[in-house]
Amino acid sequence: GAPLNTSQNEGAQSLSSDGNYMYFTACERPGGLGSCDIFFSALNNGKWSLPVNLGSPVNTKYWEVQPSINAAGNMLFFSSNRPGGIGGKDLWFSVYKSNRKWSTPRNLGNVINTPGDEMSPFIHFDGKTLYFSSDGLPGMGGLDIYFSRMRDDTTWTEPKNLGYPINTYNDEMGLTIESGGQKAYFSTKRDEKEGKNIYSFKL
Repeated sequence: GAPLNTSQNEGAQSLSSDGNYMYFTACERPGGLGSCDIFFSALNNGKWSLPVNLGSPVNTKYWEVQPSINAAGNMLFFSSNRPGGIGGKDLWFSVYKSNRKWSTPRNLGNVINTPGDEMSPFIHFDGKTLYFSSDGLPGMGGLDIYFSRMRDDTTWTEPKNLGYPINTYNDEMGLTIESGGQKAYFSTKRDEKEGKNIYSFKL
C-alpha cells in the first residue's frame, strides 16, 4: 500500500538485515532524477515512511534499479546504464560514509561486467559473495545466474555459472536467498506456454 506503492511502477527491493529499512526501485516518480531511481524508506511503528530518493551520486538521469544492500548496511549494489560502464547495463556499488552520505558509485569492473547486460545483483549475508545475472558471460543462453566473491582489495574472482538445472537457454534472474541461508529463489521461464514464474532450490 501507500506510501511505498503509487500509480507508477515500483520494482525490485532490498531489506536491511533487521527488516527496518527498504531500498527499492521506483520509476517515473515526481522529483525523480531519471526514468527509474532507487528510493529509501524506514519502518516506524509498523508503518513505512514516505520514500526518499537517494539522490546524487547514486541516482542519475539514467536508469538505476535492482538495489541490494549488504548485511552491514554500508554497501549498496545496483544495476545501471549510466555512462562509464562497460556494456548496456552494468553492476555498480556505493559505500555509506561516516558523513551519512553515499559515495560516488564504482563500476564492478570487467571481471563482472561485460559488453552485454548485468542485472539483479544480490549480495550474500557474508558480505562477499555476489549473485547476479548476465547475458555477456559464457553461459547456457539468455540471462544466466552467476556468483563471484569480493577479495579484500574489492576486486572480484572469476564469475562461476550456477549451471544446469538452475540455468537454461531461457532467462534466469532475480536470485535472492532467504535469511536462513538454506533456500534460494529466482525467476525463469520453464514452460513455453507461460511467462516467468518464481522457482526455489536448496543451496
